[in-house]
Amino acid sequence: MRVDTIHLRGLSAYGTHGVLDFEHREPQEFSVDISYSVVTERAVLTDNIADTISYADIADAVVKRITGEHVDLIEVLADRIAHDVLLFGAREVDVTVHKPNAPIEQTFADVCVQAHRKSPILTPARRKYVIALGANLDNPRQHVSEAIEQLAEVFSVVATSDLYTTAPVLHPGQAAQPDYVNAVLIGYAAAAPLDVLRSLQEIEWKHGRERKEHWGARTLDLDIIAVDGVASSDPELMLPHPRAALRRFVLEPWLSIEPDAELNGVALTQLIGSAQ
Repeated sequence: MRVDTIHLRGLSAYGTHGVLDFEHREPQEFSVDISYSVVTERAVLTDNIADTISYADIADAVVKRITGEHVDLIEVLADRIAHDVLLFGAREVDVTVHKPNAPIEQTFADVCVQAHRKSPILTPARRKYVIALGANLDNPRQHVSEAIEQLAEVFSVVATSDLYTTAPVLHPGQAAQPDYVNAVLIGYAAAAPLDVLRSLQEIEWKHGRERKEHWGARTLDLDIIAVDGVASSDPELMLPHPRAALRRFVLEPWLSIEPDAELNGVALTQLIGSAQ
């Protein structure tokens, strides 16, 4: 994936941030510099602002934060701005908050704090994963069964569903395909989610997976459906999986091994009734 960096420098607004009593009441100037990395693979092809992170949207969020709720420390202000930028789907962000009129007696040019933050998909931590498996080519039951064994090298496996046979979900006009064999695995991994994704893609490659057609037939498909505590709008790894709530072939095997599971705060038992 192509990842580029966008810089926004010298964005200023007035806010009431500071430890002293008068700083709670009297607005003063704050200036912010931001650099954020974003996946631009699709934007470069489409020339469409919807396929990147608009610096205008970032500027709006920063000004809203500066002019909004009071904080005593510019360290906190920088942290909150960085978190806001990550919510737009940035992979990494550097934020510098300047307080040029800080109330100190000495002569000075600037007071500032720098913060660097990474998206959770780049951050290692032990987390619970829900993985969906599917195959409909070249002995699909064997591909799925072997993949379950190989996933034990990536995850500390907690539970694995039975194998389910399901009809393919196709685009209108798409050619017919064989039925799928599907399963869901739950396990823990300590690697960053994006590194876990790379491991899954390596397993797919070993099973002869070729990405020639969207929703095309495949020897093996491994999808990260959800990662505990992680939400991501990154084009390479959206979490939770944006279509999982609509897919019975995901919800049914998942429900069989985790009856109390939720997706985006909604119980699977509620979602499965409208899934296909």
